[in-house]
Amino acid sequence: MKFVTLCLVLVVAAFGAVGLVAQDRPNFSGTWIGVGPQQEIRELTIKHDGSTLSFEGQPDVIKHTFKLDGSETEIRAPDGKPLLAKAVWEGKTLVVTIHFPELKQDIRRLTWAIDADGQLVIVTEFLGGKPEAPIKTVYKRR
Repeated sequence: MKFVTLCLVLVVAAFGAVGLVAQDRPNFSGTWIGVGPQQEIRELTIKHDGSTLSFEGQPDVIKHTFKLDGSETEIRAPDGKPLLAKAVWEGKTLVVTIHFPELKQDIRRLTWAIDADGQLVIVTEFLGGKPEAPIKTVYKRR
């Protein structure tokens, strides 16, 4: 589950990726509270501007800052191995793919969107390996 947490962090970092005109993109700045009993990250704090995104979460998500220029972002898996994440906008939904640099095969696909109720909805799909059901997490603004 820590890997899922890491993936969520990557997705948050990627929100500024190239895509639609800035005013069409959701702004994810603020404090988000996990909705439901199985939220791994109970609270997520995001600072999102035109060129960077910083975030930290409770419990156990240390502060990270990412450039939002659409390039791949290097991150670390919980075991310390390097990963690469790339984000693209599809309409008002941000799609982030994550892979090991040496394999170039995506291992995670995350979609981030703001739903009709103003909640942040993140869906994590597991690619390659054994099939697993996608995980949907929902956050509301504090």
